[in-house]
Amino acid sequence: MATHLCIDCGNTRVKAAIVDGGHIVSRAAGTADDWQAVTALATGWRVDAALLVSTTDADAALADAVAAVLPCELERLTAARPLPLRVAYRTPHTLGPDRLATAVGAWAEYPGCNLLVADAGTAITIDLLLADGTLAGGSISPGVAMRLRAMHEHTSRLPLVEAGGEVPLVGYDTTTALRCGAVLGAAAEIDAQTARLKSTLGQLKLFVTGGDAQLLLPHLLTQGVTHDPDLLFKGANVILENREPHCEMVACNS
Repeated sequence: MATHLCIDCGNTRVKAAIVDGGHIVSRAAGTADDWQAVTALATGWRVDAALLVSTTDADAALADAVAAVLPCELERLTAARPLPLRVAYRTPHTLGPDRLATAVGAWAEYPGCNLLVADAGTAITIDLLLADGTLAGGSISPGVAMRLRAMHEHTSRLPLVEAGGEVPLVGYDTTTALRCGAVLGAAAEIDAQTARLKSTLGQLKLFVTGGDAQLLLPHLLTQGVTHDPDLLFKGANVILENREPHCEMVACNS
């Protein structure tokens, strides 16, 4: 089977994976300014196809460096590429490639189900994928670190608080109160979106991915959450294979 290089270029981090025979066999990561580990990964394998999933405009140097060491073309994911989904977004050219890839990854895991994909990164995106394979759209809101930074920068006295740390149910000082507002608020947003859509659609499965997923998971009240940090890589691999994900129906537990 083919060996694929899948690159996830975000606003702060760059991650890459080698997918061989449908399985992730090697990984690399770096910052938006230091991606030598990614280029090293690209040279260490005989890659048959490669896909860049980027949410930033500052990826040209990365793309050039990786393309220079690959024996194949480095493709870039856009909404114009054929997908195993129907995109109903009214402005598909503005739809983030990461949202496309994670939706395909979720659909490959649970085809024929109503799915909600919450990607908790610099921003939090929550996208609805209907059981007929339609990517309906979703929401975009500030991520946890952005919420904390905004409260610091747009007030005169609130301190800048790190996202990691104690998150009590009720903040007992300014630091924990700020962290509660950001972390519990983000988790409540995901729970509320899930509950609202479940009340309309019935069964709905929630995926959570992204760099802040581990931070939010302990505070989610939704039952049966699937945490999959590799959702984007799985979707990128399916897209590179240019095939429909496995089509047998699975149990869509709510």
